[in-house]
Amino acid sequence: MVQDRWLAYGTVPLRFFLGITFVYAGLQKIADPGFLSPGSTTYIGTQLQAFAVHSPIGFLVDSLALPAPTLTGVGVIGAELAIGVGVLLGIATRLAAIGGAVINFVFLLTASWTVQPYFLGSDGIYAVAWITLAMVGDQGILTAAPYLMRQLGLAAESARPPAYDPARRRHLVELGAAAVGVVWVLSVLPRITRISAQSAVTPTPSESPGASPSVPPSAVPTPTGTKIGSVQTLRSQGSLSFTDPATGDPGLAVELPNGNVAAFDAVCTHAGCPVDYDPGSKLLVCPCHGAEFDPSRNAAVVGGPAPTPLSPIKVQVGADGGVYVD
Repeated sequence: MVQDRWLAYGTVPLRFFLGITFVYAGLQKIADPGFLSPGSTTYIGTQLQAFAVHSPIGFLVDSLALPAPTLTGVGVIGAELAIGVGVLLGIATRLAAIGGAVINFVFLLTASWTVQPYFLGSDGIYAVAWITLAMVGDQGILTAAPYLMRQLGLAAESARPPAYDPARRRHLVELGAAAVGVVWVLSVLPRITRISAQSAVTPTPSESPGASPSVPPSAVPTPTGTKIGSVQTLRSQGSLSFTDPATGDPGLAVELPNGNVAAFDAVCTHAGCPVDYDPGSKLLVCPCHGAEFDPSRNAAVVGGPAPTPLSPIKVQVGADGGVYVD
């Protein structure tokens, strides 16, 4: 009996870690002045637009979340706080854990979908942790549920121990294992898709992706691609923001120290937030989690949690001084 009790107490660290994390996540969004402010780099609408491009449920993001991004953001904050507080107090713990698993599963399919390898993305392991907590519950340890039951006059009913049903317990374990398997498969799937895409298109070794020829603009014929701005504007602003006509992703064009112009997909490879150009450090910086990319080194990761460089976008400088995307 003592051994079983200690096993029950083993759920406490998991429960409190998940509860504190969700409360912190909700409070962090409230403290971010840009999260609900259109035009901000951390605006929920901007993040949703970036997520929808590569997410397997992008159509749901487009149809359900993007029409009302502020309402979506408020809903996420409210859900995170309610789930976190419920788990910490031990009130409807299993139900709250199911809600947490659903939220992190959605985050896995959106914010973490492009993070590879999969174990660098936190939403997958959070979903598995929530599933585990939903299976075992709070075991009646350190919960406020009995107090609330007494206040509501339900103490007599709650005092009766639930009947042990081996078949039901086995069914829950099987469902939990299946859910964990689904989370793992979906975590690995983007990697398989990416490898297939890379094997289908292999760039020639002589190309320098994203960089324009090292010749003066007057010596280059006017390209036939999409004009995204001019070299003059790029130099005055420090960068050019545009939409990649090939993918629909936001892009950034910058001037390199050697005078060439390079452009990259602006969707951070960590969690999908759009990056900005910092003229002081001459780096592409993600405002959400601090990832840093060096455009002079083909957008290699030089800081933060991003696992891979930004994707290059080939650009050319035309004879008219314009910057063109192929």
